[in-house]
Amino acid sequence: MIYLIHGQDQVDSRRYLIRLKSSYENVEAVSGRNLGKAELEKAFQQASHHLYTTKAAFLIEYFSGEWGIFPKKLPEGVDIILWADKKIDLGMVQVKNLSFDRVKKPTAFKLSDAILFKKEREALTIAAQLLAIKEPPEKIIGAIGRGLYLVYAAKSDSLQTAQLPKFAKEKILDQAGLWSKLALKKALVYLLRSDLSIKEGAKSPQVFTTLISRVGSL
Repeated sequence: MIYLIHGQDQVDSRRYLIRLKSSYENVEAVSGRNLGKAELEKAFQQASHHLYTTKAAFLIEYFSGEWGIFPKKLPEGVDIILWADKKIDLGMVQVKNLSFDRVKKPTAFKLSDAILFKKEREALTIAAQLLAIKEPPEKIIGAIGRGLYLVYAAKSDSLQTAQLPKFAKEKILDQAGLWSKLALKKALVYLLRSDLSIKEGAKSPQVFTTLISRVGSL
């Protein structure tokens, strides 16, 4: 089976990817950026000696849409997962197409994920949608604060004690790889200042736009 996970809604596509990865015992990953046919064949060969002994998958992240890099004979007994941060045109290879074209049902937790995955543009879009449907600012602040706390826990090696599903822990660990402890502390300070500004009467759209821009640069 070949899974193609792609589209502009990177938060939901990344969430799906993490859930899918958690269903395998072993996942080998390579970057699709500048990945050529020879490099891919070599990666398949290097991974083959241990992938075939478990329920395993081979992941190509940031797949470019260049279908010509795949060899005629694909590895047997191993699922291939392609993840892209944009829409990919379907090629000649038969795939299970999982397209995430637009943000659906915005929630405070999706906004938190967008911020923690450092998807600034997507975070700004979700924030605007949440405020348009009158989502309480304190709920948004709470979700972002919880996300920052969990990622900090992952950076401090204390996430194991959290009562969370396996896929949720995998997501947090992915996010943690994008942050330093210092950046997380700064983000929390910006969040607390934003909360205070809103309570003092500042307009929520401006506050959240500033927050997302500042945190996105950390």
